[in-house]
Amino acid sequence: MAVITELIDAGLRLKEQGNKKGAIEHFRQLLATYPGHARITFELAGAWRAFGVPEQALPLYRELLAMPKGQGLPPKDLPRLYTQLGATLRILGEFDESLAIIQEGLRLHPSYRPLRAWHIFALYSAGSPQVALLDAMDLMLESLAPSRWDIFEEDIIAVVKEMRADLLPEEQARIADAGNAPAPSKSLAAKPEKPARRSRSKQIRVTEDEPGVDEVDVAVTLRQPKGKSGRRGKRKKKNPQLGKRPVRIDISSQADKKAKKPDDEEPQARAGSLKIPVDPE
Repeated sequence: MAVITELIDAGLRLKEQGNKKGAIEHFRQLLATYPGHARITFELAGAWRAFGVPEQALPLYRELLAMPKGQGLPPKDLPRLYTQLGATLRILGEFDESLAIIQEGLRLHPSYRPLRAWHIFALYSAGSPQVALLDAMDLMLESLAPSRWDIFEEDIIAVVKEMRADLLPEEQARIADAGNAPAPSKSLAAKPEKPARRSRSKQIRVTEDEPGVDEVDVAVTLRQPKGKSGRRGKRKKKNPQLGKRPVRIDISSQADKKAKKPDDEEPQARAGSLKIPVDPE
């Protein structure tokens, strides 16, 4: 057994050093040499998860959970098995099964905090964010010393109880399914994507429903104002309609034969277009 332990530790060192592919190959060879060995199977599954291939880890975790007592992992490692199996199912989108596995683990190991944390994540993914939030509050209250809550600990506990009492029947059923395990809570969801910035350029079309009026294309060029002059005088009050960023507007029609080119020193222009009806005469 000492030799197997040393070989397993060698594979774990590869994993810790970041050589995850090497760790996978190491544990695969070990498992081929010692088929059915629970600890090697467990570490191989963990190496696949760390390598980002949870679908390879899933059947190994299922195999471990199905092993008869005495042939599988020792009792001290079973909370880790339930946690990693539930986490793997969640990653693969099997939210209901993930929640069921973790709740089963909590019935057997109600004080294992990593399992409770993943119970929160599973509840969130399974569509029970309110229960997850309350469970997270419970775990947080238990994790911090009472002195960290000042005089508000009892008030916080009372509010959590009130919120639990207001849960919908189906949410209360989820809590009941956990048996004597602490109420599950939900982990933080993926950060929502930041909304795209609105474009500052617009295309405007101005028309009038009048007979005999032609439309002429007019190019509108917006330019940043030039630098401040050296004159010192009374500061003019800004026109509120112009906002905080004044611009200069140059308008020229296609009929202009001699279009003035922008100065080299001026910033690059941003161009847009609009149509304005004009009197042809």
